[in-house]
Amino acid sequence: MDPLSLAEAVRDAVYGAVDSVEVLVERADQAGYMSENGPWIPTLEGDLWRVALRGLKGGRLAVASSSVPDPGLCAAALLRALPCAQPSPLGAFEAVRPVDDDRRGEDPSVSALVDRPSALRALAEALRARTLEARGGLAVSALETSVGAWRRERVVLTEAGAARSRASGLYAGVQINGDWGEDRAWTAMPLEESVTALGARYVASLPAREVTPEAFLGGAREVPVELSPRLLEALLRRLWTERLGLDRALAGHPVFAVGERAADEGVTLVDDPGARGSFKGAPTDDEGVQTGARAVLSEGVVRALLSDRRSAAEAGTVSTGNGFRVPFISEDRADAPVRVALGHLSMTPGATPREALVRGRALRVPALLGLHSANRATGAFNSPIIGGLALEDGRPVARLQPGAWSLQGNAFGLLRGLLGRSSEREHTGSAELPWVVAPLRAG
Repeated sequence: MDPLSLAEAVRDAVYGAVDSVEVLVERADQAGYMSENGPWIPTLEGDLWRVALRGLKGGRLAVASSSVPDPGLCAAALLRALPCAQPSPLGAFEAVRPVDDDRRGEDPSVSALVDRPSALRALAEALRARTLEARGGLAVSALETSVGAWRRERVVLTEAGAARSRASGLYAGVQINGDWGEDRAWTAMPLEESVTALGARYVASLPAREVTPEAFLGGAREVPVELSPRLLEALLRRLWTERLGLDRALAGHPVFAVGERAADEGVTLVDDPGARGSFKGAPTDDEGVQTGARAVLSEGVVRALLSDRRSAAEAGTVSTGNGFRVPFISEDRADAPVRVALGHLSMTPGATPREALVRGRALRVPALLGLHSANRATGAFNSPIIGGLALEDGRPVARLQPGAWSLQGNAFGLLRGLLGRSSEREHTGSAELPWVVAPLRAG
């Protein structure tokens, strides 16, 4: 049974028992190989199903989920949940505009790799071999290498219609000595060289020596920090969403006011859950609301708060198409409630090449450990640095000693105090962002 047929069968099975029904079905396959200084370990998973169901009955909302593509079991799960239904402002579910088979998030060549695990292993083997060849005088005691591909078919269905879409992706990465690493994600099939030379380019750029905060900065202090696009995206998704969601405002949490300056005047941030060539690209959000591009920030000024259907109904407006099942901690995606979340992000680049963004002593930080523990209410974070580099006039001169460095700052004020944005942007798979420099406390 395909996802659309399953969703239709579930809808028909609960017809009459509920006033309105919404079915989200995802079917996924993935394949890949990874190695940690040893044999190749395959990751081969096929026919993975997630079914998330919501039903309205007498103004109350019932939710259920299943990982089994059986219409009878899925319908029974929703019907069993009806006695536990909670009051809801939704009178009915979205009138989904029918979409037969949207492929804006899929690359057929990437999707086909899932059925060719031998090709993925060959890429992984070449990636590891070239990384080791390029290490030079750098001591590599542990090398983790991985390459993989995935594909997903998704259906959102209500009584009004169904929207079906597909997405796929390729990823590759290396991690050296457990602390420094490089990874990339592609939505379109890259040149083989882009995958196999990833680790070689990275390891060749790593300085041989390590430094502590005392040796490089004279101790903990504020310093210009170059944040990678991936780290910037993590900060935006984990923390900035807290100040941009209409649901947060309705719950009494502080949010940005429309018209408030929240970033440097050169920053325009666009959210587009329907972006083509993105892991997020789909014709609707998880509630069936049609997606589209929306400027969240324009020249540093907040232009909109984002909403799902519940928060929009409570506020007497319409959803912005940002209702997604975003899991927290150990939640499965199908079990997660619909929350307001960002889609594909795009930020305007600057006019300065990355190599010239900073002068004097600075840090380059690609990732932080434990960012999930940051204060979601205040935006404050204080996290250990992973894979950081010490810079002199933009040039890496040393690696940051593992366990000795942390970064402290506030995500909500970070964009206001930017010292620069690179003219280059990186496509992470779910965002297209520049490298940014901000003054943060390190040590």
